[in-house]
Amino acid sequence: MIGVLLVDDHPIVLSGLAALVQSDDGLELQATARSVAEASAVSTTPDVALVDLDLPDGDGISLGAGLKARWPAIRVVVLTMHADDQAVMRSIGAGLDGYLLKDSDPEDILAAIHTVAGGTMVLGRGAKAAVVAAAAVAPRTDGLARLDARELEILELLVQGLTTSQVAARLYLAPKTIRNRVSDLVGKLGVASREDAIEVARALGLRPRR
Repeated sequence: MIGVLLVDDHPIVLSGLAALVQSDDGLELQATARSVAEASAVSTTPDVALVDLDLPDGDGISLGAGLKARWPAIRVVVLTMHADDQAVMRSIGAGLDGYLLKDSDPEDILAAIHTVAGGTMVLGRGAKAAVVAAAAVAPRTDGLARLDARELEILELLVQGLTTSQVAARLYLAPKTIRNRVSDLVGKLGVASREDAIEVARALGLRPRR
């Protein structure tokens, strides 16, 4: 059972999200809150938190970072009306686990909760577009620090557009070895695929070496 915390200052939105979570047999609504203060006072230990971006006493990204500092295992997803480029990048840089728009289909929101609970980052359609749009100007953060030197080298080549076979040839390694290392780095970045890893790497400022 996945325990869920919902944070939104709009009563109608909050009640709708609560009903949605309660409709899923695999989820348990542990708490709701309408502000940073209320969320910070929650005594249970949720597995996933859905947080609004704009709250009356703060913002969801700072709240999410605080929740992760308090409960390192919690997964935090920003749920907002706007796919703002800077907000998407701030959420990734803060180590949050997802960014969704409130106009997402209910099934997609439920699927996102299950996905992030399993350790994979979720970017909604608007958020993923914002990551791509922000890639050219986004500063590099510590998000790539989880990768070792070889994984970073492989990712740089993928960002350059090389295929698995081309990366293998460039590094004098077997294609199977490259596939295994790509799988490892995808896991470390907490994304679903190599394509998502490339998008996040670009968004975090990774550029091919010249």
